[in-house]
Amino acid sequence: MTYDRWTSLFWLLLSIYVCIESLRLGIGTPHTPKIGFFAFCTAGLLGILSLLLFFRTFLKKDKTERGSLFSGMLWQRVAVVVIALVVYSVVMPLIGYLISTFCLMTLLLWILEPARKRWFLWPLITSSLTTGLSYYVFSVLLNCQFPAGLFGR
Repeated sequence: MTYDRWTSLFWLLLSIYVCIESLRLGIGTPHTPKIGFFAFCTAGLLGILSLLLFFRTFLKKDKTERGSLFSGMLWQRVAVVVIALVVYSVVMPLIGYLISTFCLMTLLLWILEPARKRWFLWPLITSSLTTGLSYYVFSVLLNCQFPAGLFGR
């Protein structure tokens, strides 16, 4: 529980700092937001959640023994995910959003969902749907531009 208390206090202080800086930038109103509006709302939500976590540590008594903070962590998975994200950021401008995101999602689903490896199509279907939906929402509906890559679009 001590870890939760310290981390919740850290996130609370960070959220207070971001709220103050957002107010300095100006937040506007919900109908006419200014540059600090999104940061202010996000930091406010982070502050509320960190307060809830902080008070929860006093209500719930955890009697389990705690080892090291990083004990039991699967370092190989963490390393593969970090390397995959670095490769993704380098490769995406070259081959485009659709192909690189599909490959990244497929890799992550195979790494993080090893129980579903028996059904080979699960990561492929999920990656296709996730990539297609995110492309549709951001590129078509919100008119954001992604690297075209091999498609040249």
